[in-house]
Amino acid sequence: MMAWMHRVLLAVILVGNMIIFAGVDPISRAITALLAVLLVVDMRRVPLVPRLHRIAGAAICGLVVLQLLPLPVAIRGLLQPGFTEVMAAGWAPLSLAPWGTVWSASAAIIALVLALTAARMATTRSGLPALLVIIAATGVVAAILGLLAEGADPKQVLGLRDNVQGGGPYGSFVNHNHFAQAMELSIPAAVALFIAAIRRLPAPGLVRQKAAVVIFGTTVAIAVSSAALLRSGSRAAVMVMIAAAILTAPWWRRSIGAGRLWPKIVAGGVVAALIASLSWTRIPDLKERVSDLFVIEGLQANSRIDLWLGTLGSWQRAPIVGSGLGSYRYVIGLDKPATGTMVLEQAHNDWLEWASTTGLVGVVILVIAIAGLSGILRPSRTRRLRSELRYPLAAGTMALTATALHEIVGFGLQTPVNRYLLAVWIGLLWGLWGRVRHMEQDKARRAVETDTTTPETSEGMTP
Repeated sequence: MMAWMHRVLLAVILVGNMIIFAGVDPISRAITALLAVLLVVDMRRVPLVPRLHRIAGAAICGLVVLQLLPLPVAIRGLLQPGFTEVMAAGWAPLSLAPWGTVWSASAAIIALVLALTAARMATTRSGLPALLVIIAATGVVAAILGLLAEGADPKQVLGLRDNVQGGGPYGSFVNHNHFAQAMELSIPAAVALFIAAIRRLPAPGLVRQKAAVVIFGTTVAIAVSSAALLRSGSRAAVMVMIAAAILTAPWWRRSIGAGRLWPKIVAGGVVAALIASLSWTRIPDLKERVSDLFVIEGLQANSRIDLWLGTLGSWQRAPIVGSGLGSYRYVIGLDKPATGTMVLEQAHNDWLEWASTTGLVGVVILVIAIAGLSGILRPSRTRRLRSELRYPLAAGTMALTATALHEIVGFGLQTPVNRYLLAVWIGLLWGLWGRVRHMEQDKARRAVETDTTTPETSEGMTP
């Protein structure tokens, strides 16, 4: 397969799923699985993955196998004491929804393939900017579709598919929070390209011309995507993006000289003005919605806190291994608050939902995975790197921070394209980690070679 084919396939998966209803329909899922198989065929060598993430990956595979393994009712009663009244007799899997567990495991495998493909791209000098462009372009496509569909009939998604989920017509999404989360996962890529281009602007000749083109393109991308995020009315998205920008500010710079600060201020002011002009009419509505952050429409006046308490109750029924990955919507009926005829399918907190379906074992695995990311992204290491590596790492930190905060009050990663974007960011971090590790190893090896080839100057020895 041609060397550039994996880039094309990744772009088709991300942009294609963004256009076709965010990847939620069975046809787009089947096509995505097929393209993922082609990516595996094209992957001649598996990219380097940090040790903690290899451990976490092996552990989650073991947990899924355990949840799908048929066990006698006595053992299942010990591991899931709170579900004894609904357990099947005889031998059966620990998962109370085995098909849901299989589906979730399959989705995780596709995400892993995308992460490894992104890692492969990020290890090369030309692949890294191409990867950032693909992420940013995916967000721009979502933003344009969302802005075009803002005033459309809410009974239709993009005017093509019936809106059977009762949401709003946010482009290919039917949930404004999930749509906004796609913006959270794509805007940082455009920001990284934008800042890198500003640094190259003083260079002469063709380099300056290319930098000017990139600045123009990324300015439009940031403005359109940010305006779409604001106009979606997602109060949580606006808050977490501001928080992520503040929390990750140290990752973006080593030190800023006074002479170089004003171009960044001017550029930031231009972008901010464009965002404000595109989203001005939606600001009052957004301010009103922020005050009701924990209220969920359609759940008989129940708040997110009520749902979280019910999720904690479900966790207590199977605290060690959980009820089964992907089983939440099938078991939460035992503990959910009174929602009338409303069917509860998500906890509106993916952290708690993960704990409920995977138990303490899953929580430990998640902690290991987060520790692995923290090792890659620690500021003391990132800020020593040159800008072409530091900016993508900072962008990844921003995207992951915004996502982690948003998942406290949402479930946006259960939309396929958002999950794919997150997987690509993780893969990008893996690739950069591999590059930095090779650089450090080469530096150490050169230092050793220099020491061993230096002539000795002790007794009787002359240089």
